[in-house]
Amino acid sequence: TLSAGTTYYYCVVQQDNAGCIDTSLTVEVIITLGPSFDTQPQDIQACEGATINPLTVSYINGTGIAQYQWFSNTTNTNTGGTPVGTNSNSYTPISSPAGTTYYYCEITLTGGGGCGQITSNTAQVIIHPDPSINLNPTPYQNVCVGGTITTPLTIGFTNGVGIPTYQWYENTNNSNIGGTIIPGETNASFTPSIFTATGNYYYYCEVSLSGNGCDNIKSDVAHIEVFDDPTITNPLATQEICQNATPTTLTVSASGGIPSLTYTYQWYSNSTNSNTGGTPVPSGGNNNSYTPSTLSAGTTYYYCVVQQDNANTGCEGVSNTAEVIVTLGPSFDTQPQDIQACEGATISPLTVSYINGTGIAQYQWFSNTTNTNT
Repeated sequence: TLSAGTTYYYCVVQQDNAGCIDTSLTVEVIITLGPSFDTQPQDIQACEGATINPLTVSYINGTGIAQYQWFSNTTNTNTGGTPVGTNSNSYTPISSPAGTTYYYCEITLTGGGGCGQITSNTAQVIIHPDPSINLNPTPYQNVCVGGTITTPLTIGFTNGVGIPTYQWYENTNNSNIGGTIIPGETNASFTPSIFTATGNYYYYCEVSLSGNGCDNIKSDVAHIEVFDDPTITNPLATQEICQNATPTTLTVSASGGIPSLTYTYQWYSNSTNSNTGGTPVPSGGNNNSYTPSTLSAGTTYYYCVVQQDNANTGCEGVSNTAEVIVTLGPSFDTQPQDIQACEGATISPLTVSYINGTGIAQYQWFSNTTNTNT
């Protein structure tokens, strides 16, 4: 029986060379290849409670009637297992509790022929716990109209098996049921678009896993509250003052915005009557009041930007411009002239005029007994 194949045998019987001879019929001896598996049980991964496909084996060659016995094992070996299942070429493992079990099958060919027993490879069956959320999006954030959140909404999960698919939803109430799909938002993180209206906005995410039997899971709700921008009282609209004189301090006050946040102030100067594109004032411009410089003559426009949380929230208000006209100080362009006349004469008046400066001029003449103007 060393080689597979079919061989015919017969026997010739003779007696003492006396011509007494007979030949038997032939006997057919078929030596088949020993049985071997052509289908081995395959590894399975699924979530707890899933309906999973059965493990299956099949074999080729050998002779006789096949009897099947499946075994489970706690280690990756096809010996020493515990019998499970029935006399079938397939077996459906249980999917609870979570854990890893190894299965294999023994096939015994009965009915003679001496083909004996063959044992399959092991199949690793991993039953994973159902997925659960281990990172929910930030539960509450607030912004102003025209802003968006600086911390993206992010979700994370643990357990389960397979490729995750994410879908974010928007809702009109604080619930993770019945929301509206946000098209294209299919990543673990999501940043809403710029908010254009005040109100309360609610978001949540659903995670689906491609693994067999894994439950869909949802995050907690993320609440974003949107406020109006702060409102600002405007500074003095215009003032004209002489060079080096003390001007009227420019002052603003703010209200509204996000109630829990403080206001920050930044004053800007501009060469045009615009409250955009200015230059931050070099010093003293971080308060609600600012005293402009009068060192140089000219017209400068000032405005103040009020923010909350350094504008990360989008909460910002901008004042109107304040025009500050600094003129050159007044100077005489006509001085009084010396006079000589006889006593009792009618003489021409002393006259002065000036240029520059601002405001209504008031005059006061003085006389002195010495040549000094003090």
